[in-house]
Amino acid sequence: MRVQLARTLAPRIATSLAVALLAGCAGLPGPAPRPAEGAPAAREPSTASPLPAPSGKLKPMPLRTFTVSTQCNFRDEAGNFGKALVDVENSKVKALNIELVMPKRGTCRYDLTQFRQTQALPSIELAGKNNCRVRMWEQGEQVTVSFADCHNLCSPASAHDYVWPLLIDKPTGKCD
Repeated sequence: MRVQLARTLAPRIATSLAVALLAGCAGLPGPAPRPAEGAPAAREPSTASPLPAPSGKLKPMPLRTFTVSTQCNFRDEAGNFGKALVDVENSKVKALNIELVMPKRGTCRYDLTQFRQTQALPSIELAGKNNCRVRMWEQGEQVTVSFADCHNLCSPASAHDYVWPLLIDKPTGKCD
């Protein structure tokens, strides 16, 4: 009796599984319905790229020097503040004196006498002791000054963990 019951249930179970699998495919998108006459047609999503197609060979960006000169004071939303003297002419650093104060964290001071310029293009790099690096690059009308591994120029050294890049607006000379 059990064998006979199994023989009659097996095809039903197989059929139920097949229906369940096919039902899972029922949600797949099919062709879009046509709009009714007089109704505005739906716009097809654009597959065109907003960028022009490459011509086959990419050309390197031209290397250009930049010039910026500022003496500014700044304060950010977190209460950090400081002052900066930055003078760069044709990607050659002539003056650099930056003091960053992070209240309850510490102070960091960067002076050109602590560095030697190791790179001018495509971005400026100043190398100091203990792998400390100051980098500068131009982005549109802004110059970014970043600091990496400069714990030895901060008091206490942990203050460097809270240092953000300095942004200089070239047209106005303002710092952020």
